[in-house]
Amino acid sequence: MNIFRFKFKTSSLFCSFLLLSLCVLLEISAFAQTQTQTQTGESAILSTSLDDLDNDGLKDVTIETNLLRVVISSKTGSPSVYYLKGSNFEENILPSKLQEQGLKIDENYLKPFTSDVVGADFNSGYKIEVEDEQMNSVVIRAIANIPPPKDGKDSVSLVKRFTFTLNNYYFNAEYIVTNLCDRKTVIGDEANGSVKMSFGPGLFMDPFGPSTLLGLESNSNVQAFSDYSKLNSSGAVAGAFNGIGLRDQYFCVLIESAVPQAKINAIAFDVQGEKNGKTIKHRGNLINCVLPMFALDANDSRSLSFKVYAGPMILDELMKVNRPTVSEYGFLSTMLMRVLQFFYSLIPNYGLAIILLTVLVRIVLYPLTLKQTKSMAAMQKIAPKVQDLKDRFKDNPQKLNEEILKLYQKNNVNPLGGCLPLLLQLPVLIALYNTIRIAVELRKTPFLWITDLSKGDPLLILPIAIAILMYVTQAKQASVDPQQKQMMAMMPMFMFVITWSLPAGLLVYWFASSVLGIMQQYQANRIMAAMKEE
Repeated sequence: MNIFRFKFKTSSLFCSFLLLSLCVLLEISAFAQTQTQTQTGESAILSTSLDDLDNDGLKDVTIETNLLRVVISSKTGSPSVYYLKGSNFEENILPSKLQEQGLKIDENYLKPFTSDVVGADFNSGYKIEVEDEQMNSVVIRAIANIPPPKDGKDSVSLVKRFTFTLNNYYFNAEYIVTNLCDRKTVIGDEANGSVKMSFGPGLFMDPFGPSTLLGLESNSNVQAFSDYSKLNSSGAVAGAFNGIGLRDQYFCVLIESAVPQAKINAIAFDVQGEKNGKTIKHRGNLINCVLPMFALDANDSRSLSFKVYAGPMILDELMKVNRPTVSEYGFLSTMLMRVLQFFYSLIPNYGLAIILLTVLVRIVLYPLTLKQTKSMAAMQKIAPKVQDLKDRFKDNPQKLNEEILKLYQKNNVNPLGGCLPLLLQLPVLIALYNTIRIAVELRKTPFLWITDLSKGDPLLILPIAIAILMYVTQAKQASVDPQQKQMMAMMPMFMFVITWSLPAGLLVYWFASSVLGIMQQYQANRIMAAMKEE
């Protein structure tokens, strides 16, 4: 028995050391991989082209990088097309999927990264220029077309400067406001602010899912809001947040201001239309980051800057803008995601990477499973003695508890020994579930007959297999209680109902974990049988 305990402790320490070493290795590997991608120029793409794309007589600019394709319109001086590139997705944030399907969205909510100067009108278009183009970055300048001031009226000019880099999903937007008058001018007012950067109509990606509003704090913390009115109430306090964001399951848009006294607000609206004879309805959001009013002396200028992230919620990309908490990854989920990425680097198939991750987690947790099995076997061994005590002291509960406690101590049995290992496993299993659920790397990724690991199994093979495995597992657990037998017979059907619509990546994990669980249970039964014989 002492030898068994020594082996158990040794295996536990070994598994813990293995997990810690692997986590360190993965962090180094991720950093090295990021550095290599940044420094490698063989497939680098950064190009610009000027052309009149909307036939308004003014040239628009198209920027092409490794990760983005952006069109800045001469009509608004802001991005009108924002296309994401990725190994697991090719997606337009702008125009949105709803527009591509022909649904009409109110112009008041179509403000993709547009900027408004309170009290000024820039409806005459913009002159677009490529100000600077380097190997790894490009600066685009949009100059508002405005008439010179007259009749003593206040007049301001606006120049927008957008900086895009080679391997990033974020860009910098600088707005230069100039007072064209020969006297001091106040830009904006106290109620409406001065310069406002907006994004709308929301994240209508495919598949359409619920969105969450975000308040971005200056210390990289994030507050999530399910209701826009709560965000508006908190964001109305100047300095409470320095930015605003919007996220769905896989993507996000973040607008951060360099001014600490910014205010944020959001507007929710509904988009309705028909598709294939069916009425469809989706909820949209328009988010705004508003800067406080300020004064400009005669012919004076002020520069106001925003940093904008619009792309997938990939941990390495969010860390570049110091916003890793925007995603729903916790510490354990982050480590498991690193392991998943590591296995993918060895075998470039996320389906197999999920299976290898499941095997690793089962191996690491096996000492706990073994301890749980040993504890259950010990409890079963003394079960007749416990029942005998219950019969003898059924009229004296206090004496019964004392005798049972003495029995546990005499036989070195911990009544919580079977539950504690299970409780320790739950955080890891929940983190693994969460990792696979929100990993954008699985989006539009095929595996065997599955076309997309982020969507349900099209042939329902995995839900059926999981239900069968549950039935087989329960069939081995004999029960004489008819009511319990009936409940156990219904469980596989219930399991099929709750799994048929889950993402296939989760089902791959679930199926692999169930198979390994049966194998471990078989081994546990052998251990329990040996202990009973002993």
